[in-house]
Amino acid sequence: MKKGVFFTMLAFSLLANGVLAQEANEGSVGALITDRPTQTYSSFVLPKGAFQIESGIGYSRIDFPANGALTDKFMAETFTLNFLQMRYGVSDKVELRLAQNVYVNRGKVGGDVVSNGNVQFASTWIGAKFHVLNEDGFVPQTSFLAEYVTDVFDQDMGQDLINLRLNFSNTLNEKLTLGYGLGGFVPVKSGPFYLEYSVVGSYAFQPNWGAFLELYGTLRNDWVNTHNVDMGLSYLVNNNFQLDVYTGFDLTNNLGDTDFIFGLGFSTRILKK
Repeated sequence: MKKGVFFTMLAFSLLANGVLAQEANEGSVGALITDRPTQTYSSFVLPKGAFQIESGIGYSRIDFPANGALTDKFMAETFTLNFLQMRYGVSDKVELRLAQNVYVNRGKVGGDVVSNGNVQFASTWIGAKFHVLNEDGFVPQTSFLAEYVTDVFDQDMGQDLINLRLNFSNTLNEKLTLGYGLGGFVPVKSGPFYLEYSVVGSYAFQPNWGAFLELYGTLRNDWVNTHNVDMGLSYLVNNNFQLDVYTGFDLTNNLGDTDFIFGLGFSTRILKK
Protein backbone atom coordinates (compact mmCIF):
# COMPACT_ATOMS: atom_id res chain seq x y z
CA MET A 1 0.00 0.00 0.00
CA LYS A 2 2.74 2.46 0.99
CA LYS A 3 4.62 1.91 -2.30
CA GLY A 4 1.43 2.59 -4.23
CA VAL A 5 0.88 5.84 -2.30
CA PHE A 6 4.48 6.90 -2.90
CA PHE A 7 4.21 6.40 -6.67
CA THR A 8 0.90 8.28 -6.67
CA MET A 9 2.69 11.21 -5.03
CA LEU A 10 5.50 10.99 -7.58
CA ALA A 11 3.06 10.98 -10.49
CA PHE A 12 1.23 14.01 -9.01
CA SER A 13 4.54 15.90 -8.70
CA LEU A 14 5.51 15.18 -12.31
CA LEU A 15 2.08 16.32 -13.44
CA ALA A 16 2.46 19.51 -11.41
CA ASN A 17 5.85 20.23 -12.96
CA GLY A 18 4.30 19.99 -16.41
CA VAL A 19 1.65 22.51 -15.45
CA LEU A 20 4.19 24.89 -13.94
CA ALA A 21 5.93 25.10 -17.31
CA GLN A 22 2.84 26.73 -18.80
CA GLU A 23 1.99 30.42 -18.75
CA ALA A 24 -0.75 31.79 -16.53
CA ASN A 25 -3.82 32.86 -18.42
CA GLU A 26 -6.60 34.29 -16.31
CA GLY A 27 -9.15 34.07 -19.12
CA SER A 28 -12.69 34.02 -17.83
CA VAL A 29 -12.23 31.79 -14.76
CA GLY A 30 -12.12 34.73 -12.34
CA ALA A 31 -10.17 35.04 -9.12
CA LEU A 32 -8.81 31.94 -7.42
CA ILE A 33 -10.87 30.37 -4.64
CA THR A 34 -8.91 28.61 -1.89
CA ASP A 35 -9.43 26.10 0.90
CA ARG A 36 -7.13 27.98 3.26
CA PRO A 37 -7.09 29.54 5.74
CA THR A 38 -10.47 28.31 7.00
CA GLN A 39 -11.28 24.87 8.39
CA THR A 40 -14.21 24.77 5.94
CA TYR A 41 -13.27 23.29 2.57
CA SER A 42 -14.31 25.37 -0.42
CA SER A 43 -17.25 23.96 -2.37
CA PHE A 44 -15.59 24.92 -5.65
CA VAL A 45 -13.52 22.61 -7.85
CA LEU A 46 -10.54 23.93 -9.81
CA PRO A 47 -11.11 24.47 -13.55
CA LYS A 48 -9.55 22.02 -15.97
CA GLY A 49 -5.79 22.49 -16.33
CA ALA A 50 -5.44 24.80 -13.32
CA PHE A 51 -2.68 24.05 -10.82
CA GLN A 52 -2.96 25.64 -7.38
CA ILE A 53 -0.49 25.76 -4.48
CA GLU A 54 -1.70 26.71 -0.99
CA SER A 55 1.01 27.06 1.63
CA GLY A 56 1.72 28.70 4.96
CA ILE A 57 3.19 28.59 8.43
CA GLY A 58 1.32 28.24 11.70
CA TYR A 59 1.39 27.98 15.46
CA SER A 60 -0.89 26.11 17.86
CA ARG A 61 -0.90 25.67 21.64
CA ILE A 62 -2.44 23.30 24.17
CA ASP A 63 -2.51 24.46 27.81
CA PHE A 64 -2.54 22.02 30.72
CA PRO A 65 -3.36 23.58 34.11
CA ALA A 66 -1.17 22.94 37.15
CA ASN A 67 -2.53 20.06 39.22
CA GLY A 68 -1.24 17.07 41.19
CA ALA A 69 2.43 16.39 40.47
CA LEU A 70 2.44 19.18 37.88
CA THR A 71 2.92 22.26 40.04
CA ASP A 72 3.32 24.66 37.11
CA LYS A 73 1.24 25.15 34.00
CA PHE A 74 2.38 22.96 31.08
CA MET A 75 2.14 24.18 27.50
CA ALA A 76 2.52 22.00 24.39
CA GLU A 77 3.34 24.07 21.31
CA THR A 78 3.43 23.09 17.64
CA PHE A 79 5.16 25.18 14.99
CA THR A 80 4.07 24.32 11.46
CA LEU A 81 7.11 25.16 9.35
CA ASN A 82 5.32 24.53 6.08
CA PHE A 83 1.81 23.48 5.21
CA LEU A 84 1.77 22.55 1.54
CA GLN A 85 -1.30 21.62 -0.45
CA MET A 86 -1.23 21.09 -4.22
CA ARG A 87 -4.40 20.91 -6.30
CA TYR A 88 -4.85 20.17 -10.00
CA GLY A 89 -8.03 20.31 -12.09
CA VAL A 90 -8.20 17.22 -14.30
CA SER A 91 -11.61 18.36 -15.54
CA ASP A 92 -14.13 21.05 -14.64
CA LYS A 93 -15.74 18.57 -12.24
CA VAL A 94 -12.75 16.78 -10.67
CA GLU A 95 -9.55 17.99 -9.01
CA LEU A 96 -6.66 15.95 -7.59
CA ARG A 97 -5.12 16.90 -4.23
CA LEU A 98 -1.92 16.25 -2.30
CA ALA A 99 -1.07 17.78 1.10
CA GLN A 100 1.91 17.51 3.43
CA ASN A 101 2.83 19.33 6.67
CA VAL A 102 6.26 19.77 8.27
CA TYR A 103 6.29 20.72 11.96
CA VAL A 104 8.23 20.79 15.22
CA ASN A 105 6.93 20.45 18.80
CA ARG A 106 8.05 22.21 21.98
CA GLY A 107 7.10 21.79 25.64
CA LYS A 108 7.12 24.56 28.27
CA VAL A 109 6.55 24.41 32.04
CA GLY A 110 5.94 27.64 33.89
CA GLY A 111 7.09 29.57 30.83
CA ASP A 112 10.43 27.74 30.57
CA VAL A 113 11.24 25.49 27.60
CA VAL A 114 11.70 21.90 28.83
CA SER A 115 11.70 20.00 25.53
CA ASN A 116 12.39 20.69 21.89
CA GLY A 117 11.32 18.14 19.30
CA ASN A 118 12.88 17.34 15.96
CA VAL A 119 11.49 18.50 12.64
CA GLN A 120 8.86 15.96 11.59
CA PHE A 121 6.61 15.21 8.65
CA ALA A 122 2.91 14.96 9.41
CA SER A 123 0.63 12.44 7.73
CA THR A 124 0.24 12.66 3.94
CA TRP A 125 -3.15 13.46 2.39
CA ILE A 126 -3.97 12.23 -1.13
CA GLY A 127 -7.38 12.54 -2.73
CA ALA A 128 -9.84 14.28 -4.99
CA LYS A 129 -12.69 16.78 -4.86
CA PHE A 130 -15.76 16.27 -7.06
CA HIS A 131 -18.27 18.85 -8.27
CA VAL A 132 -21.86 17.85 -7.38
CA LEU A 133 -24.20 20.84 -7.86
CA ASN A 134 -24.08 24.42 -9.05
CA GLU A 135 -25.70 27.08 -6.88
CA ASP A 136 -29.30 27.74 -7.89
CA GLY A 137 -31.40 29.88 -5.59
CA PHE A 138 -31.54 28.19 -2.21
CA VAL A 139 -29.68 25.16 -3.59
CA PRO A 140 -26.04 25.55 -2.52
CA GLN A 141 -22.89 25.07 -4.57
CA THR A 142 -21.95 21.53 -3.56
CA SER A 143 -18.86 19.33 -3.81
CA PHE A 144 -17.68 16.07 -2.29
CA LEU A 145 -14.16 15.49 -0.97
CA ALA A 146 -12.49 12.10 -0.47
CA GLU A 147 -8.90 11.82 0.81
CA TYR A 148 -6.67 8.99 2.02
CA VAL A 149 -4.58 9.99 5.05
CA THR A 150 -1.51 7.79 5.46
CA ASP A 151 1.91 7.58 7.13
CA VAL A 152 4.22 7.85 4.12
CA PHE A 153 6.61 9.92 6.28
CA ASP A 154 4.80 10.00 9.63
CA GLN A 155 5.87 6.92 11.60
CA ASP A 156 3.84 7.97 14.68
CA MET A 157 0.48 7.68 12.95
CA GLY A 158 -1.52 4.82 14.48
CA GLN A 159 -3.49 3.82 11.38
CA ASP A 160 -4.56 5.17 8.01
CA LEU A 161 -7.75 7.22 7.75
CA ILE A 162 -10.24 8.16 5.07
CA ASN A 163 -11.41 11.79 5.10
CA LEU A 164 -14.90 12.28 3.66
CA ARG A 165 -16.59 15.71 3.39
CA LEU A 166 -19.59 17.35 1.83
CA ASN A 167 -18.90 21.03 1.11
CA PHE A 168 -21.54 23.71 0.54
CA SER A 169 -21.74 27.45 -0.11
CA ASN A 170 -24.42 30.07 -0.71
CA THR A 171 -23.94 33.57 -2.08
CA LEU A 172 -26.09 35.76 0.16
CA ASN A 173 -25.27 39.00 -1.66
CA GLU A 174 -22.42 40.47 -3.70
CA LYS A 175 -20.23 40.78 -0.59
CA LEU A 176 -21.36 38.05 1.79
CA THR A 177 -20.90 34.29 1.30
CA LEU A 178 -21.85 31.44 3.63
CA GLY A 179 -19.82 28.23 3.51
CA TYR A 180 -20.44 25.08 5.51
CA GLY A 181 -19.34 21.47 5.58
CA LEU A 182 -20.04 18.15 7.21
CA GLY A 183 -17.93 14.99 7.33
CA GLY A 184 -15.20 13.28 9.25
CA PHE A 185 -12.48 10.64 9.39
CA VAL A 186 -13.15 6.92 8.94
CA PRO A 187 -10.45 4.63 10.40
CA VAL A 188 -9.25 2.04 7.87
CA LYS A 189 -8.83 -0.72 10.47
CA SER A 190 -11.11 -0.04 13.42
CA GLY A 191 -12.37 2.70 15.70
CA PRO A 192 -15.21 5.22 15.95
CA PHE A 193 -16.20 7.74 13.29
CA TYR A 194 -16.17 11.35 14.50
CA LEU A 195 -18.57 13.77 12.86
CA GLU A 196 -16.98 17.15 12.10
CA TYR A 197 -18.81 20.33 11.16
CA SER A 198 -17.86 23.86 10.11
CA VAL A 199 -19.71 27.07 9.22
CA VAL A 200 -17.97 30.18 7.89
CA GLY A 201 -19.18 33.61 6.87
CA SER A 202 -16.96 35.51 4.42
CA TYR A 203 -17.33 39.22 3.76
CA ALA A 204 -15.63 41.17 0.95
CA PHE A 205 -15.37 44.63 2.52
CA GLN A 206 -13.07 45.92 -0.25
CA PRO A 207 -12.56 44.68 -3.84
CA ASN A 208 -9.36 42.82 -2.89
CA TRP A 209 -9.87 42.41 0.87
CA GLY A 210 -11.96 39.78 2.61
CA ALA A 211 -12.66 38.78 6.21
CA PHE A 212 -14.11 35.62 7.69
CA LEU A 213 -15.55 34.35 10.96
CA GLU A 214 -15.87 30.59 11.45
CA LEU A 215 -17.29 28.07 13.92
CA TYR A 216 -16.11 24.47 13.71
CA GLY A 217 -15.91 21.40 15.88
CA THR A 218 -16.10 17.64 16.40
CA LEU A 219 -19.06 15.61 17.66
CA ARG A 220 -18.20 12.22 19.18
CA ASN A 221 -19.91 9.65 21.39
CA ASP A 222 -16.82 8.24 23.14
CA TRP A 223 -15.41 11.51 24.51
CA VAL A 224 -16.25 15.20 24.84
CA ASN A 225 -17.36 17.33 21.91
CA THR A 226 -15.16 20.20 20.76
CA HIS A 227 -16.19 23.63 19.46
CA ASN A 228 -13.80 26.29 18.16
CA VAL A 229 -13.88 29.68 16.53
CA ASP A 230 -11.41 31.35 14.20
CA MET A 231 -11.25 34.50 12.11
CA GLY A 232 -8.95 36.08 9.58
CA LEU A 233 -8.23 38.26 6.59
CA SER A 234 -7.30 37.60 2.98
CA TYR A 235 -5.81 39.95 0.38
CA LEU A 236 -6.09 39.18 -3.32
CA VAL A 237 -2.90 40.58 -4.87
CA ASN A 238 -4.20 39.59 -8.30
CA ASN A 239 -6.56 36.95 -9.69
CA ASN A 240 -3.93 34.25 -9.25
CA PHE A 241 -2.23 35.18 -5.97
CA GLN A 242 -3.66 35.61 -2.47
CA LEU A 243 -2.24 36.30 1.01
CA ASP A 244 -3.97 35.37 4.27
CA VAL A 245 -3.68 35.56 8.06
CA TYR A 246 -5.85 33.94 10.75
CA THR A 247 -6.17 33.26 14.47
CA GLY A 248 -8.54 31.23 16.62
CA PHE A 249 -9.26 29.67 19.99
CA ASP A 250 -11.15 26.86 21.74
CA LEU A 251 -14.65 27.49 23.12
CA THR A 252 -15.04 24.35 25.26
CA ASN A 253 -11.83 24.39 27.35
CA ASN A 254 -11.51 20.59 27.21
CA LEU A 255 -8.29 19.15 28.57
CA GLY A 256 -5.92 18.27 25.72
CA ASP A 257 -7.71 20.26 23.03
CA THR A 258 -5.96 23.00 21.05
CA ASP A 259 -6.48 26.30 22.88
CA PHE A 260 -5.02 28.80 20.39
CA ILE A 261 -3.99 28.89 16.73
CA PHE A 262 -2.32 31.49 14.52
CA GLY A 263 -1.01 31.35 10.98
CA LEU A 264 -0.35 33.12 7.71
CA GLY A 265 0.23 31.98 4.18
CA PHE A 266 -0.31 32.39 0.48
CA SER A 267 -2.08 30.70 -2.41
CA THR A 268 -1.13 30.88 -6.07
CA ARG A 269 -2.68 29.49 -9.23
CA ILE A 270 -1.25 28.73 -12.66
CA LEU A 271 -3.71 28.26 -15.50
CA LYS A 272 -3.27 26.18 -18.60
CA LYS A 273 -2.22 28.25 -21.59
